Amino acid sequence: MQQPKRFQAPTMAEAYDQVRRELGDQAVILSTRKAFAPGLFGQPGRQFVEVVARVPNESATTRAERPTLEQDEAAHDLVRAIAEASAAAPLAAHEGPFAGFQAVASPADLPAPARATRKRTTKTAAPTGAPTGAPASVRPAADIREDATPLPMPSTAAASGPVALPVPSSEEPWSRQLDQMRSMLETLVSDRLDQRIDGGPAVLREMKERLVRYGMTPALAASVVSDVDGSAARDEQSLAANVERRLAAKLPPTVAMNPRRQRAVFLVGPGGAGKTTMAIRMALDFQQQGLNVVVAGTDVNRAGAPQQLTAFGAVTGLDTRLCYAPGELEEILAEPGVDMVIIDTPGHNGLRRDRMAELSSFLQAARQRMVLLTVPATMKGADLAEVVSAYSAVGLDGMVVTRCDETSHFGHLAPVLVEAALGMAFTTRSDQVSDAPSAADNLVLAESIVRAQWSQSAPAAAGARRAPAGRTLAKVG
Repeated sequence: MQQPKRFQAPTMAEAYDQVRRELGDQAVILSTRKAFAPGLFGQPGRQFVEVVARVPNESATTRAERPTLEQDEAAHDLVRAIAEASAAAPLAAHEGPFAGFQAVASPADLPAPARATRKRTTKTAAPTGAPTGAPASVRPAADIREDATPLPMPSTAAASGPVALPVPSSEEPWSRQLDQMRSMLETLVSDRLDQRIDGGPAVLREMKERLVRYGMTPALAASVVSDVDGSAARDEQSLAANVERRLAAKLPPTVAMNPRRQRAVFLVGPGGAGKTTMAIRMALDFQQQGLNVVVAGTDVNRAGAPQQLTAFGAVTGLDTRLCYAPGELEEILAEPGVDMVIIDTPGHNGLRRDRMAELSSFLQAARQRMVLLTVPATMKGADLAEVVSAYSAVGLDGMVVTRCDETSHFGHLAPVLVEAALGMAFTTRSDQVSDAPSAADNLVLAESIVRAQWSQSAPAAAGARRAPAGRTLAKVG
């Protein structure tokens, strides 16, 4: 492993430039700090930024090999069997069509008895019309499927163990094959559920098409609508109420905050999502509950970001500070009388290595923490899925959805939350700092998806404030 190197520069940006020039874009930032060097012989001292970085070890890569015919056929049988079993019974709450799959760190984590059984079966069972002793690799695919021993199937109520899948010889092809299997499975499950919906009242088909039009994936829309009893689809209003309740039951549980256990709250997410405004709203709300709250900003390099946070502090009277290094955040958390610190982080999509390394260093400075991904409701579903996947590397505890009043399509939120098993914590539907954030409610989100407008019945957060008459605090530009 390469020894870490230290870089000193007047600003953080110049220090990062030195790291990139000498170590390249693959460099990992280990630590950053702001220091002061005293002057010699009466000369004035100087402030500088010190960055410690190194180049990570290069991992050995293995040659990709194409899966064999037996592995492809076993995967095909498995996908079809899971799809038929999933469509035969309603899906359980908080489970998607891939509930039978377990997280796989590497192919070595999977058992191989099914693959061995499959191999023995194809050798002993002779297909009709094929000469005895013919090699299995040259037999028709249909014959291989007919004489194959069924693979173990996960129960829809509770999986009995890991599913034995065909294991390619390298991790990269395995990842691609698993993605293809998931896509095939989603298509097959959607087809089976569509057949069930087509056999019911016409209002079921209309409701499914409506959910897809509002941004929901066809698979999730079909699973929600197919769970509705045909007798409950007498009219559009009763059907909508049933769909809202069933969709809310499929969403992960909402996230509640405990200020006594989670003293540091990190707001992370893409730029322009409203993290700074959300930090001020949360701070004002918890201050109303009697807590001493500090808003710390780590976005110190973006033009205007420090000035914006300082202006918020001057208008609201909150204690706002800038943190250039993790050590400064540790000092704030160690101060007596500070009950909570809300950290406003730089905005990016989670794909920048330097920003993610910097975020990780700040996270390590706070042990009792909560990480909330802050995203706007206007964000496209594909972009939202990529952001959630990128930030999952640091460990997300919940999601904050802002700007709920700026769109009428919320269907893209549901599949992302279900797939990532990520619950919502807060929502906002105005840009007024004096408005407290609303505690998340799955039924409110489900109603907003079905009705194509944000529900006005969103409950206010605990201890919500009301601005004094004749005074509102607008968002600082």
